[in-house]
Amino acid sequence: MRKQDAFDVIYTHTEGEPLCIIHSGIPYPAGSSILEKRRFLKENYDWLREALMREPRGHKDMFGVFLTPPSSPDYDAGLIYIDGTEYSHMCGHGTIAVSMAMVANGLVRRGENGITRIRFETTAGLVVSEVASEGDTVLWTRFENVPAYVAEQDIPVTVPGYGELKADIAWGGNYFGIVDLTDCALRISPDNGTELSRLGLAVRDQLNAKIRLQHPTQAHVTDLNFITFWHPATIEGAFYKNVHVFSAGQLDRSPGGTGTSAMMAMFEARGKLGMNQPILSEGLLGSGTFEGCLLGEVDLGGKRAVRPTVKGTASILGTARWIIDRNDPVGAGFLIR
Repeated sequence: MRKQDAFDVIYTHTEGEPLCIIHSGIPYPAGSSILEKRRFLKENYDWLREALMREPRGHKDMFGVFLTPPSSPDYDAGLIYIDGTEYSHMCGHGTIAVSMAMVANGLVRRGENGITRIRFETTAGLVVSEVASEGDTVLWTRFENVPAYVAEQDIPVTVPGYGELKADIAWGGNYFGIVDLTDCALRISPDNGTELSRLGLAVRDQLNAKIRLQHPTQAHVTDLNFITFWHPATIEGAFYKNVHVFSAGQLDRSPGGTGTSAMMAMFEARGKLGMNQPILSEGLLGSGTFEGCLLGEVDLGGKRAVRPTVKGTASILGTARWIIDRNDPVGAGFLIR
């Protein structure tokens, strides 16, 4: 057994979707940008991503974030989101959770009047959180996401077993291929998880074969990883119910924060949602909602975009110090598909 590596993490969930916050143990290059930090992680600590996201420490649907030092005084911290397969540009359920965890654990100086403002650097752009607290109780996070916009509309896709449907592609911090299941027999439910996962991957393959994406201002953003299925809500007062399928077929348990941003952009472009009109989005579990709202329009590198905010709550599940022996091949992380 060689000298072991130790890393401190905080575990949370946001409407059932987990987050492993890795906040110590990594010597990021001084003054590096968020893209340079991500490259550094891929080249030097991708083994840590696999060890924490995959079994035996994680599971197929584990999600995580590297909480990094800021690259400049314009930010308070950096966020690099990960799962057992790859990296994501942004994550809304994670931003809600890490913001609340930072306030609860004293990782950021608390603001006055019960509101703490945190400026995050992400590979999607600047994301600003507001965290509400009363005394020792942290109540909720509302974050203004990167500008959202619709990249494509009405792309024909075949949903195996359910026929020909159409997909829109919208950016909300990640690109989402959005498919309306309102007229399909398939319902969004934990009982249908395997089917939703299978169909999501099939639709993503079709869209990636048909469409080439390029973010208007972020040259490194060209990938479509997320597929969203949606239909009318089951929670009273919610605007819709959805599930996001990503990476190796993982299912987001929460309503999705970048997903809510993309969905609002899609609805607004189709004339079904106005500015400053709060909505509630429902996720796979049907356990709760996120509150979304569009604050106005903005130019995004020549594209018309909207300014989304998303509000939700998260719970801290616990903390851990993981000891990793890199001579242990099983402890290095594995997936069973």
